[in-house]
Amino acid sequence: MGTAHVQHPEKRKHPRYTCDLGVEVRVAEAKSGYWGTVADICLGGCYVNTFSPLPAGTPVVLVIRTTNLEITMHGKTVTFHPGVGMGIQFAGSLSPEEDGHLKSLIGNLAQPF
Repeated sequence: MGTAHVQHPEKRKHPRYTCDLGVEVRVAEAKSGYWGTVADICLGGCYVNTFSPLPAGTPVVLVIRTTNLEITMHGKTVTFHPGVGMGIQFAGSLSPEEDGHLKSLIGNLAQPF
């Protein structure tokens, strides 16, 4: 008997876009945090490469910086990979400003080069 290859269905609601953006990660209401890199992003969350990821369930504030935009997003960690990074789910209710900035950023990433 051969080994069956099991296909796992895609669980994400939104398509992810690969990127390489600087991000400051703050725990809850801290005034400062530490730096990481957003490796991919979608309307529901992102993955942050960092040597010091936070445990799953930690409330965080992300400040994503591009050349002409600074986006502050609230969320919580959902995956934790020591020495590699963490998955972050954005808070369910984004402000209209957060939502607009996020959609603009993703729209730019979705454009072919």
